[in-house]
Amino acid sequence: MLRKFLKRLINEIKHIISINWTFSDVGKHWDETTDYNDINEKTYTYFRRFVDADNFFDLPEKKYTLDICSRTGNGSLFFWKKGKISKVVCADVTQKMQEMCKNLLSQYPIDFGVQYFNSYPLPFNNNEFETILSFETIEHLPNPKIFIQELYRTLKPDGHLVLTTPNILWEPVHWFSAIFNIHHSEGPHRFIRQKTVQKWLKQAGFKIIKQKTFILVPGGPKSLKRLGEKLEEILPNFILNLFGLRQTYICKK
Repeated sequence: MLRKFLKRLINEIKHIISINWTFSDVGKHWDETTDYNDINEKTYTYFRRFVDADNFFDLPEKKYTLDICSRTGNGSLFFWKKGKISKVVCADVTQKMQEMCKNLLSQYPIDFGVQYFNSYPLPFNNNEFETILSFETIEHLPNPKIFIQELYRTLKPDGHLVLTTPNILWEPVHWFSAIFNIHHSEGPHRFIRQKTVQKWLKQAGFKIIKQKTFILVPGGPKSLKRLGEKLEEILPNFILNLFGLRQTYICKK
């Protein structure tokens, strides 16, 4: 037990002090996170990234979609079931999760493909996709400003980007959860300030249609989570922006 704890502690310290990392570093971490689905199936905040985005903005239906860093494909499946996806490319830096994604989506009549990538530019044409989904990705990839520029390049004019990323104030909570084995490690990453995300989106050319920060209560009894959801409905945005867990942006090219 102590040895495992120390290993987790050392790993998180490495992530905390890391300034630069590579696509391969990120891919290696997710390749080794073999319990990703098992953990997130029990995690209240995980599926809310999809549910909140869907409730927040009614995406156009049946669009050719890029799910960037799709991990095991849960986001693609969710939005396909909602009728928002006609065809989807699930791209990622982790080959093992690409296999898990294929295994999941193959169980449904979804027109999909997978694409591994490990560098910029992203392996897609200019103006290729009608919708791009980017859930909890920008904080992991090297050179996130370039990543946003690449999303703009590959999105069609008038296309939509859904981008989520954790609030920077929650980063110590993620470290604590990983060290004490409450949740899987986030691996190489750095949470990004809201003003910085907004600046990069606008500099790339995106118009931010809507922005909101969700989740005040990340877990606990159902009554406590329901209270958190009620507070999210009534509290002003500046409070949510300060204390909420997840930034959600709806953008248009």
